[in-house]
Amino acid sequence: MIRFSGTTFKEKMLIERVAKATFRHLGQEDFFVTEVCVISPEDIRNLNRIERKVDAVTDVLSFPAFEPKPLPVTTADFCDSDFEGSRVILGSIMICRERAEEQAKDYGHSYERELGFLACHGFLHLLGFDHIEEQDEEVMLAHQRAIMDAAHLHR
Repeated sequence: MIRFSGTTFKEKMLIERVAKATFRHLGQEDFFVTEVCVISPEDIRNLNRIERKVDAVTDVLSFPAFEPKPLPVTTADFCDSDFEGSRVILGSIMICRERAEEQAKDYGHSYERELGFLACHGFLHLLGFDHIEEQDEEVMLAHQRAIMDAAHLHR
């Protein structure tokens, strides 16, 4: 389940499609609750400054609710405090709409493709993937490509 804020109906449908493709690709049952917010450049800059000590606008920020676990996970892998009702709290994804629009133009593809990519990127971070080390980046990029293809969001 995704809780949305600041999104249009069309954006919600797109992000839900990407979420389904992400979980399917990873063989992970979706028993999570995730917050996805589309926010202003000022808000994402403020979050980036507070959380990462980087005073700059960015495209997407992810805030996982738990430490990475080997996938796939089951509800038995979590303690009672990890749940909201019958679902595990996965975390939050913050996406800057203006940055996504700018990047779509820069990369020569649609806003929908860029928004989908940023959502995919965010979901992968929440599920424990990262791109700090080169080999981790290669793994994450391969997952992103496969998920974007499965969601029919091609470059």
